Amino acid sequence: MIIIKSENEIAIMRKAGQILSSIRKELILSLKEGVSTFALDMIARELIEKHGVVSAFKGYKGFDGYICTSVNEAIVHGIPSKKQILKKGDIITIDMGIKYQRYYVDSAWTYTIGKVSKKVATLLENTEKSLFAGIEQVKPGNRISDISASIFEIGKKNK
Repeated sequence: MIIIKSENEIAIMRKAGQILSSIRKELILSLKEGVSTFALDMIARELIEKHGVVSAFKGYKGFDGYICTSVNEAIVHGIPSKKQILKKGDIITIDMGIKYQRYYVDSAWTYTIGKVSKKVATLLENTEKSLFAGIEQVKPGNRISDISASIFEIGKKNK
């Protein structure tokens, strides 16, 4: 069932998204060669506390991190580790969720550590284009097939 939110609820969720965006912008300043994903997790913890919000991930079904860190071929929801040291050419996805008031927001973004090959850069660029094409189709009256078709078209054009 889809629950329609009130203007006040939407405003709270928007504020939560702004807080999460601020935390993400601060966190990515630490993305560099030689940093462990565990260190990123500890920085995320500090930022979450600084902004007065709660991690949506920490403790959820036993998950021990404040963020999920997926490096290179790891698909999603990687566990931050002292052994996972970022190096030049790595691709890292950071997934983070917070609770603000009684609402949860979540976002995941992918970054590169230093320069990557043209092939990888093109893949990441086209993946982002696909995401935004899908988002553009999320509107009243559209179906999931409208979303998936727009994503498919980007992929088809950029084989």
